[in-house]
Amino acid sequence: MKVIYVGGHARSGTTLIGRVLGEAPGAICVGETNYLGARGLLENVECGCGVPFRECAFWAAVGEEAFGGWGTVDVGRIVEIDGHLGRHPTLPLQLSVAGRSGLAGAVEEYAAWHDSLYAAIVAVSGAELVVDTSKMPWFAGVLARAPSVDLRILHLVRDSRAVAYSWTRSRLRPSPQGEQNLMTRFRPAETAMQWMASNASFHLLARRAAAYAQVNYESFVSEPGRALGSLGTFAGDSLALPETRLRDASVRLGDHHIFSGNPMRSSSGWTEMRVDDEWQSKLSPRHSATVTAITWPLLRRYGYPISARALPAPG
Repeated sequence: MKVIYVGGHARSGTTLIGRVLGEAPGAICVGETNYLGARGLLENVECGCGVPFRECAFWAAVGEEAFGGWGTVDVGRIVEIDGHLGRHPTLPLQLSVAGRSGLAGAVEEYAAWHDSLYAAIVAVSGAELVVDTSKMPWFAGVLARAPSVDLRILHLVRDSRAVAYSWTRSRLRPSPQGEQNLMTRFRPAETAMQWMASNASFHLLARRAAAYAQVNYESFVSEPGRALGSLGTFAGDSLALPETRLRDASVRLGDHHIFSGNPMRSSSGWTEMRVDDEWQSKLSPRHSATVTAITWPLLRRYGYPISARALPAPG
């Protein structure tokens, strides 16, 4: 089963890029499957098709195909494993994880569960390529152990200062029916350290995936056609979109069953892709300098200028 895993630090544009990839012929984007237990089965959040997760015909068919119905799944156990492993966000950096008591078993159990889940997604959708936007490095490490998954990591990087600014803003997260909950906010210095750890983890994961490619968010949204064309070898098939789906920097986003991700997951129809550079005028000089000081080694590696203000998108 060919899976493109869109990974990167949160607020790097993984939901948008994943949806664009999901428009390619033979592909389906299913969003953040690492939250299927907690947000889908437990909280019953709204699916992208407009109905609660447990009422969605697509996900009901997936559950039936994979496990004989969601009613047979030990949701508490899945949520427990997800929470346990999620406490180790830099799991790929922990090279001795296989020998750690309790953690190795949880990884194998979770990998096997997702192996069955992806097989069912392929069977129900008829897709040849599954796009997952769970983004977390620890979850990519889990999928690398799934026996039937042909894991292809698309490492999406975004300017650390843009990411740090985004985490100072309030954003809605997928919430149980009738609720509106906000995501936790972080100080810029905290985000900078997390950004470094997350991206460093993906460089290690490159060795464990069937294929690995790194792409800058700013470059992708500026020239999506060019970016998709260059990823064909990585994906093992063409990702080019027809003119009915892509015109210059505008992408036509179709129907989907994504239940978790950035609020833009609810968008449909023609969507103009553009670089969100609000941080250049809104992030304070002090915070910008702090984030730059912490993250400059990887900023330079990814082609971002180190100067603090009015930075052009990397080519």
